[in-house]
Amino acid sequence: MAKRTFSSLEAFLIFLLVMMTAITVALLTLLFVTSGTIENHKDSGNHWVSTTQGPTTTQSSPTTQTPTTQTPDLPPSQNFSGYYIGVGRADCTGQVSDINLMGYGKNGQNAQGLLTRLFSRAFILADPDGSNRMAFVSVELCMISQRLRLEVLKRLQSKYGSLYRRDNVILSATHTHSGPAGFFQYTLYILASEGFSNRTFQYIVSGIVKSIDIAHTNLKPGKVLINKGNVANVQINRSPSSYLQNPPSERARYSSDTDKEMVVLKLVDLNGEDLGLISWFAVHPVSMNNSNHLVNSDNMGYAAYLFEQEKNRGYLPGQGPFVAGFASSNLGDVSPNILGPHCVNTGESCDNDKSTCPSGGPSMCMASGPGQDMFESTHIIGRVIYQKAKELHASASQEVTGPVLTAHQWVNMTDVSVQLNATHTVKTCKAALGYSFAAGTIDGVSGLNITQGERKEDGMCASRRGLQASVS
Repeated sequence: MAKRTFSSLEAFLIFLLVMMTAITVALLTLLFVTSGTIENHKDSGNHWVSTTQGPTTTQSSPTTQTPTTQTPDLPPSQNFSGYYIGVGRADCTGQVSDINLMGYGKNGQNAQGLLTRLFSRAFILADPDGSNRMAFVSVELCMISQRLRLEVLKRLQSKYGSLYRRDNVILSATHTHSGPAGFFQYTLYILASEGFSNRTFQYIVSGIVKSIDIAHTNLKPGKVLINKGNVANVQINRSPSSYLQNPPSERARYSSDTDKEMVVLKLVDLNGEDLGLISWFAVHPVSMNNSNHLVNSDNMGYAAYLFEQEKNRGYLPGQGPFVAGFASSNLGDVSPNILGPHCVNTGESCDNDKSTCPSGGPSMCMASGPGQDMFESTHIIGRVIYQKAKELHASASQEVTGPVLTAHQWVNMTDVSVQLNATHTVKTCKAALGYSFAAGTIDGVSGLNITQGERKEDGMCASRRGLQASVS
């Protein structure tokens, strides 16, 4: 058979095809690497998140690791009264531009830089014999999504087996409204964040897992002390007229329309040396209002910063052995903007049922904090919270005792029976959002021209409802 030869045109076309194929493969590889969709995102996250506290270890990729139940890194059983305690902190800041900020739901409130870094702070408690343990993680985010939680648990299981599970790992967001969005799986949140960001998702997951890794490595015998006290002049109820709709018998149980009590857990080793602190206090981290475009941890994050700088002398922010978690609690309608709502165009009060102004409507009604601007207000509120926590930490003397116990339960909230009285029982139904939900609050209106307390549907509401239904 005669050997075939190619013409100059054929040879050129073959060369062109080979080059185009090579370029395509290179571009696809680059796309997968930069978008974080390759399976290497399942590793410990050391590529994305730098260790900010505690020892570092080299991790192997879970894609080549067989899940095994690791024994706790605990010394041989000792006869001591207390718990094994581990604390850890890791950076989970992620993107500081080209991402929406989560919390206010305001169109166009995108990140344009960094004010403070965001951290995940992990606290692990275990019984002296290591039989039971729990991990509490306070993350400087607006919320924790189910998708986020499942990925964290998946990575923990690949590394620790059944040691850290869904029934003994608690992920809690501080609820800052100045952190990144884009890591939820539900349509409503995806619409508000203008899509899902895998890049942000990976940053956050890696930071959370890293903080737990550090706390696990740092486990040592210690004690837990508890203290409580009231914090004054840092909060108001942002919906007082709604609160008054509660039955008088319910309201009579409390001295105020906000919960002013702070609870502090002081964590120390057996020599009394400080390890960390967990504080729970009810206040919204919204001292930074919806005109902000800088990623930051708001007032609760500033309190944590002050406490850690106090204890970690000589360390840069976010570094050092002492970890202070200022976690969220029952902060629903609790605002740090203690000067209350005023019309920004006239200065008159708009503390009414509809939170609206005579001129300009609800978009003009905004609450403000005690400072000259939102930055100063953040510092003032955060410092008062820090000072109270410091006082309670210093005077804590009541020791927490008893076994470490955890529980996890799924509840179908669409089918729960509620007994109204001796003769009437009703059932819950599928979840729904009232129209006034989209109005926002005095801490930050949505800009959708919807009034708080609105109960009637208008054309705009109907169109939004139709859009939501179509994409769901």
